[in-house]
Amino acid sequence: MDLYGGPPHVMSYKYSALMNTVCVTFMYGCALPELFLIAAITFFLYYVCDRFLLTYYYQRPPMYDDKLNKTSLELMEFGPVLLCFFGYWCMGNM
Repeated sequence: MDLYGGPPHVMSYKYSALMNTVCVTFMYGCALPELFLIAAITFFLYYVCDRFLLTYYYQRPPMYDDKLNKTSLELMEFGPVLLCFFGYWCMGNM
């Protein structure tokens, strides 16, 4: 069982990668509109890979509560604020 069980599943790395993608996309998305397409593809690939890895590779994940999800969603709410400030600066800067 231990030989073929795979490593334990850690959610914090997944959430940090998603939050990094969201913040970078919103921060520089006004200057580089291709980032929104790249972010959409990134989210799709994260979803597909995580579904596959959770099914066939990782050990059974521990039961997480919704605190991690709520906290990350609250932090991701600053993404549109970044878009407004950096978009205003990018469009107004000569």
